[in-house]
Amino acid sequence: MATPNKSEIEEKARELWHSDRFRGGDPSFEVSPELDELREEGYLSLAQSYLMRDRAKSEIEEYEGYNDLADLDDYPIKEIMREGGFVIGGRGSGKTNLLKLLAYEALRIGVKVKVVDSALNWRDFPLPTIKVRRKSTIVVKLNRVYDVSRLAVLEIRNFVSEMMKRDFEEAVALKDAKLEPIPLLYILEEIQNVIPSNTLRTLKFLEVSRFVTQGRNFGLSYLASVQRLSTTDTTLVEISGVKFWLKLEGENNLRKARSWLPKFVVWRLRDLEVGSAYLQIGSKVKLLRLPLFETKKVIAK
Repeated sequence: MATPNKSEIEEKARELWHSDRFRGGDPSFEVSPELDELREEGYLSLAQSYLMRDRAKSEIEEYEGYNDLADLDDYPIKEIMREGGFVIGGRGSGKTNLLKLLAYEALRIGVKVKVVDSALNWRDFPLPTIKVRRKSTIVVKLNRVYDVSRLAVLEIRNFVSEMMKRDFEEAVALKDAKLEPIPLLYILEEIQNVIPSNTLRTLKFLEVSRFVTQGRNFGLSYLASVQRLSTTDTTLVEISGVKFWLKLEGENNLRKARSWLPKFVVWRLRDLEVGSAYLQIGSKVKLLRLPLFETKKVIAK
């Protein structure tokens, strides 16, 4: 979307100034205002906002019905296993609901799942829960919800790092033995608790970095979520080939979203309804209408 130039802004500002004077019955509406007057009364910034809005709406109309992924499953687990997945959305936007739908679909097609639950959001999910306590032995079991709500943030990071290390080593051993890899998907809500901003490439996060960047070669992948893009490592967002964008607010969030999304989609994120999401794979975008997750029977052990 092209930014309005100076002359366009000034012309629009004068148009708004004249319109306001005319509606208010001011006889001076026929006088041409000075540039300083337009600036002091806020008409220049208002005109720029109007022009940006009109151009964004024009782009929305241009892309109306844009749906290059119409033939793709709404829950693209195979793509997530190959490319990694990321869910971005504000508080109450439906991130956990979407993650549960995706986790259940993964289980349904035979992918093993590990959920790292730091906020007790997965108590209704049909998998056994392991309550992780401080200084407890690392348990490596598939198809489990790991309740880490009792741990401090640093303890959560250490726990996940050690578990990922073990799963990675086991997956490599299977491949070395020429055995079929066991597909495994990590569900990581509030990913900033595991990988904070600008840390993925540091030595301290070596095991996590190896898992998310090389794990797909051994049947391992991840699905992470975050509320604010500023709190997590943008490298992880960048390398995640499948992204789900839910309702997003805050200028900083929306500005960062422009690094990956077409502008007409960013324009819509602020007003996106709960239960809707944009699925993005590469440069292609599809609007999804998501059902509520309903507690179901255990389909994997």
